[in-house]
Amino acid sequence: MLTDKHRCENIFNDLDEIEQQLSKRKYANLFLDFDGTIAPIAPSPDKVKIPAETLGILEKMCEYKHVFVAIITGRSFSDIKKIIPIKGISFAANHGLEISGMKRGEFIPNVSQLVRTVKKISDDLNKVLLTVPGAWVENKSLTASVHYRTVPSSHIAELNRLVGEITVRYIEAGTIKLTRGKKVIEIWPNIAWHKGKAVRWMQKNIAKKRASNVYIGDDETDEDAFKVLNPALTVKVAQDVKVKTEAVYYVNNTTEVRFFLQWLLEKLAVLK
Repeated sequence: MLTDKHRCENIFNDLDEIEQQLSKRKYANLFLDFDGTIAPIAPSPDKVKIPAETLGILEKMCEYKHVFVAIITGRSFSDIKKIIPIKGISFAANHGLEISGMKRGEFIPNVSQLVRTVKKISDDLNKVLLTVPGAWVENKSLTASVHYRTVPSSHIAELNRLVGEITVRYIEAGTIKLTRGKKVIEIWPNIAWHKGKAVRWMQKNIAKKRASNVYIGDDETDEDAFKVLNPALTVKVAQDVKVKTEAVYYVNNTTEVRFFLQWLLEKLAVLK
């Protein structure tokens, strides 16, 4: 059902009603997170692979003129475009700071200075985190990520301390802020922007109008998009069905995401 609900339900229990709701609109917008949503989580981002079946579904989706497909991800724009080289697909990278059709840094004041600041922070973190096994820093130009998926639990406190020591002066100056995802600390420009606002920008500027909206994501950063899109078909990828979320539905894993996307592909085909 593409309306508000009081609790998150398994999406496969409501497919008949979802089909009815989709049939009421001629257009559809599909927004997808990447890591942990359409691609399984791996020990490091460079080892993540999107299943060929899922890639094929997205290629088919992009052939439909009445369907808009976008990837909403924390990865950099250049990185995600290499991983998903599909003609017609749109991207909101860096958690929405880099969007297809949007000028770089359109919503970021002093973008050149920000790039220099992020590089300085990344360089300093790379030096001090040598004492933390498994930690590494990804400089994404406008943002940076401190990855600790493979860091032993005994070193997490040290990692947090070192990240705090390096970033504290920038936080106090109001230049950056820290957010957390799944085994990652995100270093962000201190601006009021997130995936939800990125999706709103895409709806206004490049997505289909008067369309059914579908958003699937697994991370805390996707909650902002769930909030702005409800009522919509919002789906949380989470094995814990009691997880707190703004999403209407849940699936258990990336395999179930693929099953749902295959079902959705078949239903959207008849909207023409």
